[in-house]
Amino acid sequence: MFLKQLNIINFKNCNEANLELSSKVNCFLGNNGEGKTNLLDAIYYLSFCKSYFNSIDSQNIKHDEPFFVIEGIYENNTKDETVYCGLKRNQKKIFKRNKKNYDRLADHIGTIPLVIISPIDVLLIIEGSDIRRKFVDGIISQYDKNYLNHLLNYNKALHHRNLLLK
Repeated sequence: MFLKQLNIINFKNCNEANLELSSKVNCFLGNNGEGKTNLLDAIYYLSFCKSYFNSIDSQNIKHDEPFFVIEGIYENNTKDETVYCGLKRNQKKIFKRNKKNYDRLADHIGTIPLVIISPIDVLLIIEGSDIRRKFVDGIISQYDKNYLNHLLNYNKALHHRNLLLK
């Protein structure tokens, strides 16, 4: 499976972009602040239903715009699959695959496997085991839905326990 087309509207600093991508190698060239990393983040968003760099979805909407849209067309063997993400300010994020809404965003995780390595990932080496565990959890969750569901339930229970202990 590969991403053959990426369409973006009002995502971070990008007004609009429509890119045709190769199944081999793609290079994004530009000066600082022109949106190269934002293109990569949009691709990440299509795999994980969230930004790699910003956990607050509404902050990914371009300044003074009411919404953002990211759409990717993936070639999966011989057929195309479309993944769509849209977010309007103060509304719930919409995520679709082939025009069909997901009941839960967690159902999408793993359908488009992706690993991102960025300069901040040097922390995997120099920091504690929590960061390494989170990185490995993210990779395993893409391939094992049960693992992802158990991880989500565990984190929810841990959060509730910590609230009770306060």
